[in-house]
Amino acid sequence: MNQYIRTISGGARSASLAGLVAAALFTGCAVAAEAGSQDEVLNNIRPVGQVNVGEVKAEPASAPAPAAQEAGAAPAAAASAAAGSGRSGEQVYNGICKACHSVGVAGAPKVGDKAAWEPRAAQGMDTLMQHVTNGLKAMPPKGTCADCSADELKGAVEYMLKQTGL
Repeated sequence: MNQYIRTISGGARSASLAGLVAAALFTGCAVAAEAGSQDEVLNNIRPVGQVNVGEVKAEPASAPAPAAQEAGAAPAAAASAAAGSGRSGEQVYNGICKACHSVGVAGAPKVGDKAAWEPRAAQGMDTLMQHVTNGLKAMPPKGTCADCSADELKGAVEYMLKQTGL
């Protein structure tokens, strides 16, 4: 029995010693890793951007480019600025309106369905624009295009009417 107790106590000592060695090793690793990990964690949770709720400061105007001072450059620049100021009716239709008006979701008149569009077109463009701007039945205001201007929305309506043959 005495030998049995010695064997158990020797095994317990070995296990305790192995546990202490392992704890010492892992503690050293954890401390070394913590310094690098904390920087990585802070980098990972760093905000991507910041919201500025203050006034926007105007930047000083720069001198016009010499090419823009040419006589022919002014009309061309004005025309390109007007053309680039908004999306075409087709672009708005393809990006927003098509999702519902191509298949008739929730009673939306399908593009090309003259019978569905004629009574609406007969109400006039002002009424159509009120429906587009404020929404009608299942159609949300602006057809979910919150950033569309009135001209872009009107262009989309005109595009749909034209594609329908009206």
